[in-house]
Amino acid sequence: MNEVELAALAAEVRYLRDRADILDCMNRYTRGADRLDRDLLLSAYHPDATDDRGAFTGGPEARVDWLLAYLTSLDHTSHHISNFTFDIDGDVAHCESYVITTLLPKGSDTVTIGGARYVDRFERRAGDWRIAHREAVMDFTFTADNNGIPPRAMQGLRGPADRSYARPLALTEEGRARMEAGLVAPAE
Repeated sequence: MNEVELAALAAEVRYLRDRADILDCMNRYTRGADRLDRDLLLSAYHPDATDDRGAFTGGPEARVDWLLAYLTSLDHTSHHISNFTFDIDGDVAHCESYVITTLLPKGSDTVTIGGARYVDRFERRAGDWRIAHREAVMDFTFTADNNGIPPRAMQGLRGPADRSYARPLALTEEGRARMEAGLVAPAE
């Protein structure tokens, strides 16, 4: 491999690494929202970032406090991000991602489903990609019936007791008891 090819390969690897780091940051934000994890949410923003939702405009601390106050009023939330675009130029990246959000109010028989897009400017500072400015553009909302969690399904939790925080992840005592009792498939 000659120097030109090596430089081209290094540029491709840098782009892929930057893209992966930005995507990790996007995922920290959505996971932090669904797990009600303030520190994880804040880790997605630079301290001087701005966030404009129309209903809220401000910095990261105020945004996260505002968001958590709302999310804790709900029984469940789920943020799904996809369809990413990345325009990376050195230490600045302009990105767009689609987000589908489900919101289950406490005691409700319906869920609200919303579609939006995160339009972001990320900046790499001291090697760390984070949100410098975010706008959330709403595209639609609707409600649907909530059919509840199927019998015997494992229930997700909002906070550090959720199984996604378990290290090492291993079969629980309850899971072992189900397995030993022969409850390995749903009863019909």
